[in-house]
Amino acid sequence: MSSPTTLCRYWIKREREAEFRPLIERHWTTFRALGLVRDDAPHVVVRGEDHERGVFYVETFPWKDDAASERAHSLPEVERLWGRMGECCSSMEFTPVDVVEVE
Repeated sequence: MSSPTTLCRYWIKREREAEFRPLIERHWTTFRALGLVRDDAPHVVVRGEDHERGVFYVETFPWKDDAASERAHSLPEVERLWGRMGECCSSMEFTPVDVVEVE
């Protein structure tokens, strides 16, 4: 069975993208350092723009196991990082997804 994967979309406040960028870069490294995500799985971050809503970032990552997301919510260093990321966003969406293998 594969580990749970989350797709996150962060809608960035127009004036906060420069502040958000280093936070999203730290997000994955923090998760890895705390053992919350799988080391061997790909981590993807993409940036886009919507004509009406503005700039967004999409991030996908696989949690180490089913309990890792719960553990993340209890760790002060993650909570601080999420708080700072949230201050830069007008909204955030978190969706569990399944990785589809294609040839």
